Amino acid sequence: MPFHSLQLPPIHWIPVGIFLATYLMIAVESNRGSYLDRTASAFCGAVAMVIAGALTLNTAYQSVDWNTIIFLLGIMILVAHFRVSGFFDWVAVHISALARSPRQLLVLLIFTSGILAAFFVNDTICLIFTPIVLSVTERLELPATPYAIALATSANVGSCMSVTGNPQNALIGVSAKFSFLGFLAHLAPVAVVGLALNTALLIFIFRNRLPRAAFPKRPANVAVDANHTLLAKCGLSALLVVVLWIFNFSFPLVAASVGALILIIGRVKSEFIHRNIDWTLLLFFAALFVVIRGLEASGAVDYMIHYFQPELHGSALSQLLGLSGAMVVLSNLVSNVPAVLIFQPIVKTLSQSHLAWLMLASASTLAGNFTPFSSVANLIVLQQASKKVNISFWEFTRVGVVVTIVTTLAAVAILALEAHFLPNV
Repeated sequence: MPFHSLQLPPIHWIPVGIFLATYLMIAVESNRGSYLDRTASAFCGAVAMVIAGALTLNTAYQSVDWNTIIFLLGIMILVAHFRVSGFFDWVAVHISALARSPRQLLVLLIFTSGILAAFFVNDTICLIFTPIVLSVTERLELPATPYAIALATSANVGSCMSVTGNPQNALIGVSAKFSFLGFLAHLAPVAVVGLALNTALLIFIFRNRLPRAAFPKRPANVAVDANHTLLAKCGLSALLVVVLWIFNFSFPLVAASVGALILIIGRVKSEFIHRNIDWTLLLFFAALFVVIRGLEASGAVDYMIHYFQPELHGSALSQLLGLSGAMVVLSNLVSNVPAVLIFQPIVKTLSQSHLAWLMLASASTLAGNFTPFSSVANLIVLQQASKKVNISFWEFTRVGVVVTIVTTLAAVAILALEAHFLPNV
């Protein structure tokens, strides 16, 4: 039966109201008329979904994506050891020495984090680079906000080029039977052009805070007291993570296993590691999964897909525009991985499914820049950066909306050109 002929069930508005209220509370954040921060707001929204009957308690438990939670925890343990080893201070000193101006530092950050995100996963790069960004901007007496936003947006954009860049790409790579190099060949141009556009947009938006002139003074070289033995163990552990991911081992299993390994071989007191793990971030994600599942149960997501469905059966350009528009909206309602899962059966029925899979991967990833909680990477950056700088929901969103629209349209154009000139590839 065609999707557009399905009889859709009525929307249950109570879960929709809870979702919108939670979304608003997270957007407003704490200290602005409420004592609730993002984590507390998400937790209250999750509890409200169960109390209102949108989900049973067992369904709420099952809604939590434990793969994401375990993945984050394992990487956080590894990153905590890197931090204890003095690695971030060492990198901060050397990046400070390379950049000659605030804008050059921005370009260096965007392309370094973007390209690394394609192979190390965007969330991992944000976990590792956020402390570096904070250290570098503090040393150079620069505003941290433009660089923190640049890190989040570039990690998202860069991650779209590879099946190892983010979870939804891994899901699409397996479903559509892409090879690692085949996927890279198709979407590397989208990512590289996207990083260039991201650079130009951020320089323009923050032009008054990022002068063109060279730094008026260079910070004195600082000797970093790094634990070279621990750093070597961390480096080998990180290399092991990458190798295992390349050989298609489970992301969360590898992260958890290597996290356990470094706990054993690192020989660092566990209490120091525990202090460097953001436990509230893990609670935030767990609660948000429940809130999103409640929204799905309301029927509102089905109606939105039904609205976009007619655009997915026209020309190649019409399919690309319709699919990208649907993914930008849906990814920001239920997050990118659930959005991809919802669209999987639809994409398989399209006449140019190969092209549609590529658009699904790029649009769902680029949509991650729309708001602070459109992607895990954004939340990691903002949560860690909040210790030194407050980036509000609206401050991020006014940049993220522009970056998302421009880079998504660029992706549509690049894939449309590919469909026109290389129709059989």
